[in-house]
Amino acid sequence: MDTVTGKGVADATVNFQAKSSSYTTQTSTSGNCRIEMPASDVVGVQYPAATVTKTGYEPQTIICPALSGGSTCNQDVYLVPLATNISIPVGGDTVMHLGDGAYEGANNSQFQKPTDGTELSFAIADWAEQVKKPGVTKAIVYLDAKGWQSDVCRNEIAIVGDAGTQSMPGGVSPTQGYWAGGRQVPFEFDVAQIGLLQAALKITSGPCRGTVDLDDFEINRIRVEFV
Repeated sequence: MDTVTGKGVADATVNFQAKSSSYTTQTSTSGNCRIEMPASDVVGVQYPAATVTKTGYEPQTIICPALSGGSTCNQDVYLVPLATNISIPVGGDTVMHLGDGAYEGANNSQFQKPTDGTELSFAIADWAEQVKKPGVTKAIVYLDAKGWQSDVCRNEIAIVGDAGTQSMPGGVSPTQGYWAGGRQVPFEFDVAQIGLLQAALKITSGPCRGTVDLDDFEINRIRVEFV
């Protein structure tokens, strides 16, 4: 549903990244849709997440408590029109799994898809256009995350630009396995340290507790706000 008009949004893409496959569908003219998946791709995952995207809107996340054979998860999704100072990094509107794939299956490690690697980069395609606007000095990154344990693991979030790189420690997700973050957890970057021509967001999984084991976590719904 469009948060401004209150009407259903047609042709929005709903995507679920599962254990072995990616499932995608489009909303109807009334804004409704349905995805059917085999139980083998969803069973045993706590708080699985799907993404809803459409050009001109911020991506949104559908989170279910759990899925199993024969179960359903019904949710209303409210799409927010994309503000002119908000950028969606390329690929940042899909659930991605970072890490080495070695995790014990605790509450905060029940992931819905295999690892996509230990380091991911998301181009901020309109960086030059955004930072040339009068008064813009900061790029604030927001994202949803699950299983992110940067209090005990050396995870990093950075923006790499034509003039330099600014990096900082990653976030910390609830140990119960919930998704968290969003606007409650901003990562604030200085445009002057990064550059005016081009930039990409880089997220890295780091070693935990002084061992060689890398943190495994999932991220979704990346947004960059320029202020």
